[in-house]
Amino acid sequence: MKNEKNEKPVRKPLKDLTLLDRFLFDTAMSDPEICRNILSIIFGDKEVPPIRIGIAEKTEEPYYDSRAVRMDLLAVDENEVIYDAEAQKENKGKRFLLRRSRLYQSAIDVNLMEPGEFDFGNMNDVYVIFIAPFDLFGKDKYRYTFRMICDEVPGMSMDDGAVRIFLNTHGKNDDEVPPGLVEFLHYVENPEQQEREIQDERVRKLAGQIEMLKNSQEVGVKYMRLWEELEEARREGHDAGVAEGRASGLAEGHASGLTEGHALGLTEGQKAGAEAERLESIRKLMETMNWTAEQAMDALQIPMEEREKYRDMINGKEIIC
Repeated sequence: MKNEKNEKPVRKPLKDLTLLDRFLFDTAMSDPEICRNILSIIFGDKEVPPIRIGIAEKTEEPYYDSRAVRMDLLAVDENEVIYDAEAQKENKGKRFLLRRSRLYQSAIDVNLMEPGEFDFGNMNDVYVIFIAPFDLFGKDKYRYTFRMICDEVPGMSMDDGAVRIFLNTHGKNDDEVPPGLVEFLHYVENPEQQEREIQDERVRKLAGQIEMLKNSQEVGVKYMRLWEELEEARREGHDAGVAEGRASGLAEGHASGLTEGHALGLTEGQKAGAEAERLESIRKLMETMNWTAEQAMDALQIPMEEREKYRDMINGKEIIC
């Protein structure tokens, strides 16, 4: 029987976080100077102009309730080019992640136009960037860049201003990409091991910037508060789950009137209680942190095979056991 106990996530010390950890990555990308440095490393031969950090709504699962709307940080340079970068630590499958990038692109595009505006030529160029510790395409590349192309005319592209880039920390084509990008991607996954070997000036600068963030009292307080929110959500979910589980267990056992039925009722009640606890924790994090259901389940370390059940419950669907 699967253990239904809601295991408490282990908090990593701030000093042990890498740029693959969402908190540190988002903190770094919210700083215009650090963000520009990271983008300059990623693009290599493309000089990224000074940028500002904007906020846009991005709905990751639009069929969930309104709490699934995520407030996302976007970098915008002085030429009004938009950059949306994300660290993707967990490999959720090629189909899922490619369509997720498509959704992100669409969500940004929708917010670019004012209601009633029809001059689509004014739409910004947009780069959606994923950084991952795995090779989504299996071709051993550090960088995969995608633009719209024509099937019938080789080499003919549709310059619609939309570009999606997937970066892989485990690439092997060192001679095909700038050395700085290779060092950056190695640093993203293994900062302590890589820091001693960094040659690229921008990556050395980034390592110093990240070290300053980790030593910042303000960032430390922000990280502590994040975990306090998580723990509060877990406690509230636990209380709700215990109450529901106890009521469900007693009802099941009483209805049977048998020892076996009573035991079954308690078991089912405990299971229902654990599920209710997790569901309440997910909803609490979505509400207090402006997270999507997927991000809340990541934080709560809910197994992938159980997530569809919670998505359905969040969406108000009845679960038939």
